[in-house]
Parts: sequence; structure tokens; C-alpha cells
Amino acid sequence: MMFWRRSMMPVEAGFAQRLFGTTLDELLPGMRLHVRRLGDTRRALSLGGGRIYLPRSFFEHRNPHKPLRLAHPVVAGVFAHELLHQWQRLQGRAVTWEALGLHLRAACLRRNPYHYQACADPQQMLQCFLDANVEQQGQIWQDHVQALVQGQPLACMCLIAEHVLKAQAGQSRSGRASKG
Repeated sequence: MMFWRRSMMPVEAGFAQRLFGTTLDELLPGMRLHVRRLGDTRRALSLGGGRIYLPRSFFEHRNPHKPLRLAHPVVAGVFAHELLHQWQRLQGRAVTWEALGLHLRAACLRRNPYHYQACADPQQMLQCFLDANVEQQGQIWQDHVQALVQGQPLACMCLIAEHVLKAQAGQSRSGRASKG
């Protein structure tokens, strides 16, 4: 029988809860991990409805029935990036459409949709995160999580981590409740 998708395992759900607190609770029970089979199978992809597509190499022994290799900084960081896209959707962002536009512009104009200007000041870094597009936010979060997994947390990310943990569903980019 071919594997197409599975629920998150307890270790993966625990990882998500450590990073996001209760902000993903409404999605976690229905969240599904898929092996990326189409397009660039080396890249991860997040779609609405809690669907996350990951390369086979992200799973222990390349077996999707096994847990993700969350002790590996790149795997943990990319998984966190895709989880952040799920979080962004709960904040009211049209992640798929925004990302599609960013990637089309990137292909035409040769601009990196993930690039952001890092800084050492936590308040400035939080503002950078709040002003960022969906892919920049994902990359900022990925860099934060990779540093955590490597045992070298970035002090400049502390306010971003606090913001993500405390965010309520339906908030706008600035942190204010969105209308309608």
C-alpha cells in the first residue's frame, strides 16, 4: 500500500506546541504530513487545511511512517517554516495566493522572496517580521528554529517568538484584530 499522508506523530505535535503554544491547536488534530511527490520533491510546501508536503529525506530512514528528523536543524527549520504558513493562515493571511505571486515575481525579476535584512535589535527584528511578506516571515522563523535546534538561540528573535506564541487567530499583520 502506498503512503500518501499521515497525521502528525506526538513528537511532531509536541514540537509544534513548543514553538506555537496554543495558536495552532485548532489545526493540529487535522494536520497531515505528505511526502512531496510532484514538482520539486526536494522542497517543502504548505497548503490550506493543515496540509504540509515534505521531502522523503526529512523522515527518519527516509520512511514517512517514521517521525521527522527534528534533531536536524535544517529539517526542524523547514518544518517550522511550513508550520508558520499554517499559523499565518489562522491570522487571516492568504498565504497560498501571496506566495504564488511572490514566486512568480521572483522568477520574472530574479528577486529572492525569502530575503530579509537581519538586525541585532529584538524590537527592530520584530518590526521586520511584522512588515515581512509570508515567505520572509517563514524564513525568519526558520532561521530562529534552526538556531534553537543547534543550541545557539538568536537573542534578536525573542520578541518574534513571543509574538507568535501569543497571537490570536484573525489578527492582522500589525497585531491588531482584523475587521470582518
